Amino acid sequence: MRSSTINDELWHKMLEQVAKTFTEVTLSRGFTYFKQQRVEDLRLTENHMIHARVTGSEDYAVTLNLDNLSSYSCTCPAPPPCKHLAAVMMELADRYGYPSSHIMNAKHHLERAEVRSSSLVWLEQLPDVDVSEWHTFLNQYTAHIKQSYDPGIYLNLLRDQLQAMRKASNPLSDIDQKFFELHQELFMVRKLKDLSAQSSVAYFTSHVLTRAYDNIHAWLSQASEHFNFTLSPERLKQTLAYLRVQMAEEKDKDYLHFRIYAALWQQEIAPQPDAGQWVTHELSDINSQSTGDAKSIGCSMVKAYLLISQSRNEEAWTALETGGALKDAPTSLLIVFLQQLAKAGNWRDLLGWLIKSAPTFNSRLNNDMNSYMNYWKMTAAHLPEAEEHWWKVLKDMLPLSSHLIEEALYEQRKWKAWIEMQIHQGHGPFYHRVSVLQPIEKEAPELLLPYYHQAIAHHVSLKNRQDYKLTVKLLKRLQKVYKKMKAVERWDLFFHDFVERHSRLRALQEEIKKGKLME
Repeated sequence: MRSSTINDELWHKMLEQVAKTFTEVTLSRGFTYFKQQRVEDLRLTENHMIHARVTGSEDYAVTLNLDNLSSYSCTCPAPPPCKHLAAVMMELADRYGYPSSHIMNAKHHLERAEVRSSSLVWLEQLPDVDVSEWHTFLNQYTAHIKQSYDPGIYLNLLRDQLQAMRKASNPLSDIDQKFFELHQELFMVRKLKDLSAQSSVAYFTSHVLTRAYDNIHAWLSQASEHFNFTLSPERLKQTLAYLRVQMAEEKDKDYLHFRIYAALWQQEIAPQPDAGQWVTHELSDINSQSTGDAKSIGCSMVKAYLLISQSRNEEAWTALETGGALKDAPTSLLIVFLQQLAKAGNWRDLLGWLIKSAPTFNSRLNNDMNSYMNYWKMTAAHLPEAEEHWWKVLKDMLPLSSHLIEEALYEQRKWKAWIEMQIHQGHGPFYHRVSVLQPIEKEAPELLLPYYHQAIAHHVSLKNRQDYKLTVKLLKRLQKVYKKMKAVERWDLFFHDFVERHSRLRALQEEIKKGKLME
């Protein structure tokens, strides 16, 4: 039970005195003495004086004036304040129900207390300030969290701290509370980007940033089911403006804030009936920005994104081109615009974008290239004339596009060209599963003749038992093809000649007999 003598006010003053006058080493040594119970005969006199004896190799007398905490003494030879005084203050705290560990960590405890105190004041002000002030508050609220070499740990520490605040009551309206939660997510992205700017941890931060973006995307999807963010137009304008500022300042090339901007627009604004008014307002704001910000790659991408929503697709391309996005932005961002055009059904404009963006995708074999090709397929399905352009683009991308050409030929059932490509690349029949060749065998079996004949000649020329076995498998397939073509006589003539020609290859003859191709 706390004494009327040692109260909260005096306790706070004691912590301030300790933080101001003691070194960490002295406090650590004092804490050791306290834990070893070296403080004896501690007495509180009527005039608020503390008297105690601290034992050790020698005993020392300590006095402390509670009415004037800067007035103290110890009979040890060390300069004040000493470890004996620290041990006495910890013992005093413990006896009157206060955590002795707070004496040990006085500076840290006071900092935390100050943050909690100022946070309460800030929380009351949140409804009356814009989102930039929210970020100032969040920065102050998490100031005690030190950057970690491990960005995953750092993100978790930030999230734990912010989640603790979410549990506290605040005067925000329901929709403001949702915006505030969104800006907490955005705040964590910015802190991670600050950490990523340090070259020593940049590599490790990229996947954590991706995880943070995924969290925001999931949060937006869930929030949009319950809230219409356009019902708070001022907060939404502030949020969009915040993202534009972050884009203008972005130094790396992941353009994460543009991705967030696009996700916010797609989830929260585009489905609304007044989306067109928002587009007009945003374009006006971008055009009124300072020259440097308005010409940043991120802002040029935003401008292009908005122009496409108004079907001003040529202007959108120009915005990307003049803003430098086509030169420096990753291909995954171009996919965002192709997706917009496809979703709107602007196939002719999409065809133009696919043709013009081809050089950007060339030499980059990744998932973005696969997405790019899928948009070609979609366009060709709606515009037959697109196919000719598509094949030209594929040829211009050789040799990078060889597997894409192969896939396209197969999907379009251009069997002759596909088989010629297999032969040219040295891919024999065993390179593919049997099921891959079955459609050709069914629809155009005659095209398989040169493919199988060449493969048979190749395996026989290797002159080993394993290749002879493979030769027999191919002969069986070839026999099946001739039967499919109703050309059994041609098969008989070929097979008779084949056996005669290789009659000296005893192992091959044995495998042919084992395969029951002849008696």
